Amino acid sequence: MLRYRSADEQTAARVRGIALLTLRHGQAITERYVDESLRDPDPDTRRVAAASLALMPPAVRTEFTRRAIGDESLRVSVEAIGQLANHPNDILKCQWLNNALEDTDIRPIRALALEALGEPCPDVSAQQQILMDAVSEIGVTNSTEWLAPARALVSLASIAPELAEAALPQFLAHENAFVRGYAATAAGLIRQTVILRTLAQDPAPNVRTTAIQLLAAQDSEPIDELLINQLTADDPQLLMTAARLLENSLLGPQAALATLLAFERVSASKRETSRDARRALLERVDELGDATMTSRLEPFLRDFDPQVARDVASILERWSGQSRQPNPEILPGSALPNAAELDELMHSEVVLHMQTGGEIVIQALPDVALTNAHRFVRLANDGYFDGLTFHRWEPGFVIQGGSPGANEYSGDGPYTRDEVDLQPHWRGTVGLSTRGHDTGDAQIFINLADNVRLNHDYTIFGVVINGMEDVVDLVVEGDIITRAEVRVGT
Repeated sequence: MLRYRSADEQTAARVRGIALLTLRHGQAITERYVDESLRDPDPDTRRVAAASLALMPPAVRTEFTRRAIGDESLRVSVEAIGQLANHPNDILKCQWLNNALEDTDIRPIRALALEALGEPCPDVSAQQQILMDAVSEIGVTNSTEWLAPARALVSLASIAPELAEAALPQFLAHENAFVRGYAATAAGLIRQTVILRTLAQDPAPNVRTTAIQLLAAQDSEPIDELLINQLTADDPQLLMTAARLLENSLLGPQAALATLLAFERVSASKRETSRDARRALLERVDELGDATMTSRLEPFLRDFDPQVARDVASILERWSGQSRQPNPEILPGSALPNAAELDELMHSEVVLHMQTGGEIVIQALPDVALTNAHRFVRLANDGYFDGLTFHRWEPGFVIQGGSPGANEYSGDGPYTRDEVDLQPHWRGTVGLSTRGHDTGDAQIFINLADNVRLNHDYTIFGVVINGMEDVVDLVVEGDIITRAEVRVGT
């Protein structure tokens, strides 16, 4: 495994990396394998070795960590810094993190290092100063450099609540909703419920979602009225969260009516991607409502979403004791490309121009996933992705984006069917984010590693052909797609 070779070195490297990954998941990895793999010429194999550091005995973990942090590949060093979160908080760990912050301004490394400082180091005063210095950058850096200060604030809230509280105002007033979301997390850590109640009225639904989740976890004063107020929103994640938190509400009839009104309003837009929010609202109608609402639910036996129609039938059966049959009226599907469009699609590239600089060039793969490649290119042509973000950053796994609401539940209205092929989820492939089978809503993800565990479950409709190492590997949470451009070759 360690020296597997073939005529195709890329294939050989993938075999070595996947073999090492299999050993790690099977808890059969040894220090010999990690030692040898950290010397492998392939950076992805070295990254898998770095991801195994927490499984190594302390006697060798220190040396392996030193080598991985100093690796020439950003992917390996990012993995090693991320692994430090699983390392005991000793002088050496804290020194590694401090050195990483002093030696580089690379955003992924800074963000991970500052996050890993969320537990006390032996020299707490020095640790606090490092975090305070990073926090202070929120007022002087440009709009693309907020993640490190925001993560530093959360770490500071964990080890020095009074210092974090003093720094909170700058974050609460920040124009970037991602920053205010981190401020909500910090406020939750220091149990500032007054601040959380204020943030529950923030203009950004994601901030409000975080705030109400943290308020509910505080288990202090009831927040049912506050939750009911959220039900006038349009954001599906906020609606779903508020509905779920209203379980066992003391405001039973009031909450039932509010969730029914929200369900009716959201349903009127006939957006398939609102399924999760609508089903959560129906759960509360079922729990807190009664048969007096029957006439208002009956039309939804013919809902455009079969799952919702079945949910309504089940509710009406429980209320009446009589069998009710769903009869969904399915929305028409999107048109397939004609011959001319298909020929153009076969030669289409989508270029994501990033606000931080650089381009991510994605080759559409209609021969692998016709309908999803077609929609991706069509939406790019329509300007759909312009100004949207990569809202999810999972180092060593994926970046995910293309959500109008910058969250998992906000997407393009219609669902697309899965188009699962034999194409593996190699590093650089572009896939369709889903929340269950056949629920694609145009959110995309780019594989940062060979993610073979995603094979046969998630659609691949494109591949990055330019900008992987110099752009994609540097993307972090909240990075903005300034513009998506479609280029057609010959």
